[in-house]
Amino acid sequence: MNIEVDVRELVLTGVEAPDPAALGDAVRVRLARLLAERGLPPASPPPGPLPAPPGTDLPQALAEAIWAQLGRPACREVDR
Repeated sequence: MNIEVDVRELVLTGVEAPDPAALGDAVRVRLARLLAERGLPPASPPPGPLPAPPGTDLPQALAEAIWAQLGRPACREVDR
């Protein structure tokens, strides 16, 4: 399976990213890995704030949150 993830814009509120481009690249790589390993999630809860205590691997936490949202019904209806 070949999966390509394109992160065109990543908007974070309340988080300082010293290098936004590097953060976007890191999230893209981790999200592609999650999709390759787990596929799409079956369902997900409504979006909410992402708790990120100090020391959190921010790119991984963001990728996990994005991956979980891919199971939402609106994401499943897109047929491409």
